[in-house]
Amino acid sequence: MEIYNGPHLVIKYEQNNSRLINTWKSNPHDDVAYRKELIEHLGIAQKTKPSQIIWILDEKTFKPTVATKKWVDESILKPIFRAGFVNRRIDGFDQMAFIFGGDILVLMQGIEKSTDQFNSKYFATEKKAISWLSEEPKTKDNENLNLSIAFKGIDDNEKIVFELKEDASKFDGTINLLKTIIEQNNFMRNNIEKYSSLTPREKEVLKFIIKGDTNKQISEKLYVSQNTIRTHRNRIWKKLDITQVSECLSYQCFFV
Repeated sequence: MEIYNGPHLVIKYEQNNSRLINTWKSNPHDDVAYRKELIEHLGIAQKTKPSQIIWILDEKTFKPTVATKKWVDESILKPIFRAGFVNRRIDGFDQMAFIFGGDILVLMQGIEKSTDQFNSKYFATEKKAISWLSEEPKTKDNENLNLSIAFKGIDDNEKIVFELKEDASKFDGTINLLKTIIEQNNFMRNNIEKYSSLTPREKEVLKFIIKGDTNKQISEKLYVSQNTIRTHRNRIWKKLDITQVSECLSYQCFFV
């Protein structure tokens, strides 16, 4: 039964299953609109007290600010978590499912999930999520499974296809790892020409700067004067088109 149809969020409640289904039908235009919709969700959740919650993110690519993410954790998720009506299964997962349509980049935009409250699970389709919520849970296997990546071939668009397998309990960490790899790869491709313009000595100095060494420390390690290091630093700044140390930290990926 549909109990809320707002500007961006639709909420249905299945009383027989004690299940609240939240579907983002469009992207909020800002954090204020995003928060308003989640306040509606909170009120409905506190009223219906569902044992299961589903979030459908197929149409959502909105990325909330860090401040709003913290607000979601403190003002929306914690009250629901502390109320205790969302059941925790014997396999260690809470009965909260997220559906993101298989597009991993959408998931990376940020979701309505706390880092320290609910232990949720993720699915590519609503059917699979409902199947998981409806099945009899099994005791969690304590076997420590390692991350595995398998080459699956090349698709019709000449794209390489890999299959990644990881224990479901490590989902968040794996997503963050993939996000970091993608961001570093994009940064390297966009800045390789700038980095390549540095001389071997400038690259060496840059590496020390990234490690947090001062001009004095670098000069002692390279057996040159501090004035020489200042000259190298100024040239590095100019070639990389940066103005402060924090900006050069992104170039750490070139030294991994």
